[in-house]
Amino acid sequence: MDAQISLLTWRAAARLMLDGGTGILRTLPTPDPDRFPRLRQAAQSLGIHWSQEDHPGDVLARLDTSRPRHAAFADLAAELLRGAGYTGFRTTPPDDPGHAGVGDAYAHVTAPLRRLVDRFTSEICVHLAAGTTLPEWLLESLETVPPVMVAGDQRARALDRTVIDATEAFVLAGRLGEIFPSAVIETGPEHGTVVIDDPMVIGRCESPDLPLGGRIEVRCTEANVAERRVRFERVR
Repeated sequence: MDAQISLLTWRAAARLMLDGGTGILRTLPTPDPDRFPRLRQAAQSLGIHWSQEDHPGDVLARLDTSRPRHAAFADLAAELLRGAGYTGFRTTPPDDPGHAGVGDAYAHVTAPLRRLVDRFTSEICVHLAAGTTLPEWLLESLETVPPVMVAGDQRARALDRTVIDATEAFVLAGRLGEIFPSAVIETGPEHGTVVIDDPMVIGRCESPDLPLGGRIEVRCTEANVAERRVRFERVR
């Protein structure tokens, strides 16, 4: 229920800002449909149901990320959300004010003690609702805060990836040479990416032209904790 209330508040705040002609929105362009077929194949290989009528958002909404294969699919699907950012505007709303993951415009406003942008957006909403003039420090934030938030998001994602990579290498450090069943989620002329079943680890497979969405067996050839690197090779 808390999540639904927060989402409702974010959307109401965005509408207030758009109607008032001033604000900072959380934006995300519409995903490229050309990526959907590859994601569908990955879903099939991971045993995740995706009907012809389902939008990617429908599939993601049904995931239980406590399950390893679902978590792997969610990680892969995150590439559909590339381009998320914060867009400040004054007088003229942005050409594309929406957030593709939400399906509407929204703005972060509910966590001013935890998230920097909320300190400014909540104050903007207070002034817009009251019909009072926004002070200069709020108007300046329309340009200064969005790049700071984007930089923070990038750093947080990099930290998450570093922790996950190191953990994956750690759990496989004593299992070099072992063979694991896996699903192919990315492929290329020189190498691809696979997800092994147990433990659930995503890693690069140093084998060309892997069958995208297919099930193969791979051997762990490297698990370097210091370098945070895991490597596999196809066995059959």
